[in-house]
Amino acid sequence: MCITKRFLGRGPVAALVVAVLIAACNKEEAAAEPAPTSTPDPRSPFLGNWNVTDSLWIDGALAEVRTYVLPITTGGTAADTLFFNNLWNDGAPYRALMSGDAFSFPSQQVSGPYYMSGNGIRNGTQLFYQTSGDLFVHRGHGLKQ
Repeated sequence: MCITKRFLGRGPVAALVVAVLIAACNKEEAAAEPAPTSTPDPRSPFLGNWNVTDSLWIDGALAEVRTYVLPITTGGTAADTLFFNNLWNDGAPYRALMSGDAFSFPSQQVSGPYYMSGNGIRNGTQLFYQTSGDLFVHRGHGLKQ
């Protein structure tokens, strides 16, 4: 009986020591999480201010030429959307969809009942575009500031 009391008296302590040792041996070191990698926005080369010259053609005849600053932004949108702010020097933003160095203006309302659409391309620090609607055509080109 004395042996049983001694054994039972030390059993819980021994079990605790064994459990701690097993836990210490099985503890895996926490793997460091990799730092998040940020991929560059493919729209970056378009973003910023462009000095553009825009010519307005009405029914095939040159009507006006304007030079102004055209800011291009993303507006916090999807990865293929650009905003041409102040296109035609009118202060309004117009949406374009980017594909590589090219972009297109889907049909959108510009003034009253008028709609426009168009396309363009960026070649390095140069920008070229054409928009049309009804009888008017705008042809523009510019350099990034």
